[in-house]
Amino acid sequence: MAEAPRCRRVGILGYGQLGQFLAGRLLAGVPPWGWLWPSSGRGTGATGGAAPSLRLPDLRLLPQTEVDLVVEVAHPCVAREHGEDILAHADFMLGSPTALADPETERRLRGAAARGGHTLYVPRGALWGCEDIARMDEAGTLAALKVTMTKAPQSFRLEGWLQERLAAAVAAGGRAVLYEGPLRPLCPLAPNNVNTMAAAAVAAPRLGFDGVRACLVADPNVPDWHIVEVEVTSAGDEGRALRVTSTRRNPAAPGAVTGNATRDAFWSSLLACRGHGGCVQLC
Repeated sequence: MAEAPRCRRVGILGYGQLGQFLAGRLLAGVPPWGWLWPSSGRGTGATGGAAPSLRLPDLRLLPQTEVDLVVEVAHPCVAREHGEDILAHADFMLGSPTALADPETERRLRGAAARGGHTLYVPRGALWGCEDIARMDEAGTLAALKVTMTKAPQSFRLEGWLQERLAAAVAAGGRAVLYEGPLRPLCPLAPNNVNTMAAAAVAAPRLGFDGVRACLVADPNVPDWHIVEVEVTSAGDEGRALRVTSTRRNPAAPGAVTGNATRDAFWSSLLACRGHGGCVQLC
């Protein structure tokens, strides 16, 4: 197992499946990591079996701690409500980058990172080819980016009218396209399911949440897999553009929101949070 950076004091917001996995890894590394903080505030998840000494009862107590990296694996409401305060005191790994689909939230968090000199980290999650996408976007050669996510119906946590569409798909049986279109409107409807798509929008800021295309598919024939297909198209003459398609098949427990391999990807992202200054950084 990779050794954790010895200078970090890490706090975790969210103690579900992913939060517990990261907590176990962190605790196994103590003393190099110092101490762990699963919070019990609104929207952050129950702390379950976490020792009381490791809990912070109120997020407003953050300045009194030695935490210098806060990892959110709960819900985008955490970033909307507390992100600026966190970035005033620590680096912030945003496990729910769907929060950035709200332009005002993105503006406030980027401003807070710049003012505080801390880094807003966005983990890549299940996004394959993240660096290549970012390089193409920076060079101005990325013309189109589409991400298709296919999961079993019970793995979705949807809101609004998308809940009704999922219910109809379940009743009909078989494979169903729940959504296809620009990413931004999808994020508030599937805040826990499309963070990989949100990472793609951060990797390709020239396209952003309005330019990245999203496709969400419910398929009962893949009960224990999460499938992510990324389609990249370069700028170029008609019929002569570079096209790359990757397909990632991630084993997942039936009904799980997060696939097995994504947990390890988050751990690798956490290890990469070594302080990059007042900016937004993919990790």
